[in-house]
Amino acid sequence: MTRPTSSPLGSPAGRRDVLRLGARAAVWGAAAGLGAAPAVARAAGAGPEAGAGQVPEAAAWRELGRGLGPGASLYLPGGAGYARLAPPDNLRYADVAPAGIVACATEHDVRTAVRWAVRHGVPLAPRSGGHNYAGHSTTRGLLIHLRRMRHVSVAGDRTLLVAGGATNSDVYSARDADLYFPGGRCPGVGVAGLTLGGGLGFNDRKWGLTCDRLLSTRVVLADGSVVRASDRENADLFWACRGGAGGNFGVNTSFAFDAVPVGGRRATVFDLRFGLDAGVRVVAALQEVLERDEAGDVDVRIGFAHPGSGTPGVSVLGQRLGTVEGLRKCLAGVLEIGASRAFVAERGFWAAQDHLMAAPETGASASKSLVTRRWLDPGTVGSVVGWVRSWEPGRGRAAGHVTLFAMGARSNGPGPGETAYPHRDATYVIDIGTRWTVDTPTEETAELVERTRAVHRTLSARLGTSAAYVNFPDPDLRHWRRAYYGDNYDRLTEVKRRYDPSGVFHYAQGIGGGGGSGSGSGSGSGANG
Repeated sequence: MTRPTSSPLGSPAGRRDVLRLGARAAVWGAAAGLGAAPAVARAAGAGPEAGAGQVPEAAAWRELGRGLGPGASLYLPGGAGYARLAPPDNLRYADVAPAGIVACATEHDVRTAVRWAVRHGVPLAPRSGGHNYAGHSTTRGLLIHLRRMRHVSVAGDRTLLVAGGATNSDVYSARDADLYFPGGRCPGVGVAGLTLGGGLGFNDRKWGLTCDRLLSTRVVLADGSVVRASDRENADLFWACRGGAGGNFGVNTSFAFDAVPVGGRRATVFDLRFGLDAGVRVVAALQEVLERDEAGDVDVRIGFAHPGSGTPGVSVLGQRLGTVEGLRKCLAGVLEIGASRAFVAERGFWAAQDHLMAAPETGASASKSLVTRRWLDPGTVGSVVGWVRSWEPGRGRAAGHVTLFAMGARSNGPGPGETAYPHRDATYVIDIGTRWTVDTPTEETAELVERTRAVHRTLSARLGTSAAYVNFPDPDLRHWRRAYYGDNYDRLTEVKRRYDPSGVFHYAQGIGGGGGSGSGSGSGSGANG
């Protein structure tokens, strides 16, 4: 049921429950240790679990279980299924264990879970893919797990309907209709978090960000009511859901996308590897290609990485829509540099996307990001090369990387205020990160994170930017409001006050919250990685 657009909050009883949560969740969270982040230096799983706190009694959990519909499940610590669903993708935050997990099968289950959490003063966090870099899809309260809600279907000629727990792999598996919208680069990333934070992929230069293709979304609000957000209904919420990040306004249970017909399309993928010494020439050549490519047919990811064990180098992964002959002509300046390994192949559109999908990685990680409107000059690229060359993996053989995601063309089409995603003049989104095994000693993880800070400071100064991508969240980031949202933050707080005035949906770096650098995980939705 869709509620009237003029009333963001539901019944008086529902409003009273929501208002109670502000005080009760604060007490619950303080007792349970909620809001205390895993220390930046700590490896996931190290250190004691925070106190149990005032967890609801068994009768309350039974009440929640009885309210769920067929196909849904309630998991408590020690029970079957809990251990499988509790950990996030980033095991750095695996020690943030939920008091209970609701595996939702329908929107009814989501509404039941939200109302129960409000009634009992229990913090909550929705999760789809669980790939939030900063652990914002973890909680010591109630984890609302959406993965069972992963259906993808077609409506009309070119609308894709995607349930709130679907991942990129779910969308790609529903390819019989030959309809596509720009998705992420990792199969396990949730479409919800991807869309709500903007959404980068290998076709954003051609068809825009994921959020740019969004037609509407259904949202369960803090009082358990449901609204539909689109250009014509709850337009302010719709604006916020296109770049305002997950976990801020409610639980998004479904999405409708304006899809692109791709039947018969061809794409040529390229996967090239170079030594670090070629890095400056490779970037310069690719930037010439991107500057000429006003149609957005070329998309590319440039990675500078030390794998932890093995040889550091530069990887170039991407595609050009069209034939292999067109690709070789377009990338002639890059190909003549001489790759140590070169794969170039023309394929059908879907087979090309399969090749571009990243392989899942395991372990703990830390990430920082920058969004720049400048091309990288040779000196800046040289500083990245030098950082990778001097990387010290340590005993845990930790990896370190700087990755450039090409932007521009259609991804920069809307104005910075047309959606909540503000970075509409970008050349690159830059991901700076490290990944380690969970048994890495604390002192080593502290040093790994400090090295990412060092190159982040260098690049920020050289590129003249502190802008950051909210789907690569950084718990260290001090001025995150401006960095993630630019001039859109104040408007986002207005939307927050209207749809969640009591802050039921809250987490470190959440809209309207006071979380600053070093803040911990609370509630949030699974975002992309």
